[in-house]
Amino acid sequence: NLRYYAGWADKIHGMTIPADGPYHVQTLHEPIGVAGQIIPWNFPLLMLSWKIGPALACGNTVVLKTAEQTPLSAFYVAHLLQ
Repeated sequence: NLRYYAGWADKIHGMTIPADGPYHVQTLHEPIGVAGQIIPWNFPLLMLSWKIGPALACGNTVVLKTAEQTPLSAFYVAHLLQ
């Protein structure tokens, strides 16, 4: 799942749209900011990868809150990402 979204990271770009008259129309894709993610207690690692993959591929920052029953799952993933 993370590899899939990592493959899309370099394909997010703007494009020029043809317009009538002396106009230049261009789209721009840019990060929207911070994505808040709440992970439930069941399947914490799988759901974590579902949520942080698209957000990180688009260039957003992720703030993650895990369930009280599984606090070490996010710590483990953070350790792997370092």
